[in-house]
Amino acid sequence: MKIKGKTLLVSVENEIKVGRNDAIEATVEHQIIAYDKDDGSIGIDVDFIDIDNIRFLGIPIDTGYAAYGRFKDQMLELGINVNDLVEEATQGIVSSKEIFEVKKCFADLKLAFPKYFDNNK
Repeated sequence: MKIKGKTLLVSVENEIKVGRNDAIEATVEHQIIAYDKDDGSIGIDVDFIDIDNIRFLGIPIDTGYAAYGRFKDQMLELGINVNDLVEEATQGIVSSKEIFEVKKCFADLKLAFPKYFDNNK
């Protein structure tokens, strides 16, 4: 077996409030992915993964993909595009400090376990 690549996945959660008077509250989850780039440096990607614990005017909405879809459709009928609001609220929500910490953690792993990161073996 030959391992072709190594990655570190770290999930982070943040609370958001969006809409007029912060009417919609939710927990959003992102994954920070650290990996070895071809040039030997450490690459980082940040991906939006999930939205959970959604509340409208403090009232929890039903959980699950279908329930969230119905909620978004109902809001869209009222002229509120939940996707756009969430997208705007999550831009840059994962801080550069969090990204640096994941990058540092990956570098520390490489130092602690060099035999697993030596691509020449």
